[in-house]
Amino acid sequence: MSFASDKEKELQGKVIPQTKQPDFEEFWMDAVAEMRKVPLQIKRKKMNTPYSGMVTTWEISYNTHDDTWIDAYFSYPTAKEGQKMPCVAWFHGGSLEKGLHLDVVNTGVACFSADVRGQGGTSIDRAVYHSGDINGALMTRGVLDKNEFYMKHIFLDAVRQMDVIASLPEVDPERIVTYGGSQGGGLSVVASGLSGHSKKAYVSEPSFCCIKQRIILGSRIFGSTNGFLKKYPGYTDQVFETVSYFDVNNMVSFLKVPSMFVIGLADDVCLPHFVYSAYHHAGGDKQLYVYPFQPHTEIKDSKNLIHEEFTKL
Repeated sequence: MSFASDKEKELQGKVIPQTKQPDFEEFWMDAVAEMRKVPLQIKRKKMNTPYSGMVTTWEISYNTHDDTWIDAYFSYPTAKEGQKMPCVAWFHGGSLEKGLHLDVVNTGVACFSADVRGQGGTSIDRAVYHSGDINGALMTRGVLDKNEFYMKHIFLDAVRQMDVIASLPEVDPERIVTYGGSQGGGLSVVASGLSGHSKKAYVSEPSFCCIKQRIILGSRIFGSTNGFLKKYPGYTDQVFETVSYFDVNNMVSFLKVPSMFVIGLADDVCLPHFVYSAYHHAGGDKQLYVYPFQPHTEIKDSKNLIHEEFTKL
């Protein structure tokens, strides 16, 4: 047995149970249905970039379920103009922003990359919050109410992104996949699981797995939630119930399409046993790639494997 296999076996003994509330599935089916009652509006404008001779890029903005508009880039090989293309829905990591992702486009596919509201890009969070929102910390916004929590908005935005992609005339709606790492990995799961538009989910070191445990640890983005509970300990059980609706360890139950999960065993942000737990609970056909010495960063080997698959979409 290889070293990586030994380590995977160790992870099998650390699986964290799911924490789905009785109305978990109903909550999400209703939320997506309500979002889709809002008529989709799309604005697009062709961009001039240094790569315009080879790659066509559009600036796209679209409405969501509230007053928020999401900004995105939609890029594809200029040589394929007029064809129906496969498309990669790219989801960025925490506090980052949309990009052209020429490395993805160079595999011969289109790439649609959108901002996550309220983070590093130009998409402003217009949601109204009646609880939390301590010093603008994302993971305290609306944390006392599952219907207001910030994560509900970004998860619905991920589904909306898939609806937009499927509506574009350049895209073959039967050949859309999702891809992302860290926060983007979690959103890849959500978009593939809830949208009904995805052919496969590529999930690298996903964030939002085992959120209760991350809050207890005060891990990265959930450090603010930990701080909120230090200040207001009486809300602990209420907060843990809220976040259970958004835990990727639970959301993976919606996956019905094939998926590829990537774990770095030296990851001190999205801890390996948290990610493995999500993989363990995932529905659909699934693959797992374990990298014993990789920290929380993009893994070149898995990126090459994924890009190779893009060439065959």
